[in-house]
Amino acid sequence: MVADNGEGHASEDPADLFVIEELARRTGVSVRSLRNYQSRKLLPPPELRGRTGYYGAAHVERVRLVHQLRSAGLKLDGIARMLDSDTSADDQLLAFTEQARGMFTGPEPVLTPLAELVDRFGIEGEESLEVLDTAVRLGLVREAPADAAGQDREPMVEVVSPAILAAGQEAMRLLDLDATEALDLLERLRRHADGVARLYVGLFVERVWQPFVDAGKPAVDWPDVEQALDQLRQLATRALVSTFDLAMVSRVDRVLGEPLLR
Repeated sequence: MVADNGEGHASEDPADLFVIEELARRTGVSVRSLRNYQSRKLLPPPELRGRTGYYGAAHVERVRLVHQLRSAGLKLDGIARMLDSDTSADDQLLAFTEQARGMFTGPEPVLTPLAELVDRFGIEGEESLEVLDTAVRLGLVREAPADAAGQDREPMVEVVSPAILAAGQEAMRLLDLDATEALDLLERLRRHADGVARLYVGLFVERVWQPFVDAGKPAVDWPDVEQALDQLRQLATRALVSTFDLAMVSRVDRVLGEPLLR
């Protein structure tokens, strides 16, 4: 039997409650990590009986949600900003997060033989390990599933963003860069892109998400939140492309204008 405890989440039958060690057993998360979740307000407070906290099914589901969000690439601080003590909207929150990631996710990763990737970028000898480590760190490639070896059991990797790697390869051709220099270029571009993403996502959280949370995450407003994020994606893309064009015109004028006039 479940009833509302007046704090925005359900109060379960005392017979269905258990201590934190049992929560750890049911979720596979250490007691230490669970206490860390509590300190970050990722878990609703337990029901206190004397000095002992008791947990229930809603806590189990919240821990699983945190795991799913972490698997989706979110950090604990970001997850904490999305959650509150009300667990009733957790399913909607997970669906929204998956939808949000889908808005910004490109084509499916491409399974590629490692030897083909090394040959494609003209990587030689010991340099290949360093270049591959950099590509993995930048999120451009990742280790393929264990069962993805080719017919000859050759090592495989997943190319996460074929378009970005293609751009790096084109930069090597146009600008006479080697693989290390091309990856350095992509890394610097990524830092600038991270700054733009931080700006827009911060504004979304401040102007859309936080007011929605403060209002209690009303179910009727979920479509508006989803639409706002999609519109933000379109706005950020248009603004970034237009701003880049403007910046390129200004930079070309400053760097090339005078020499070309001499």
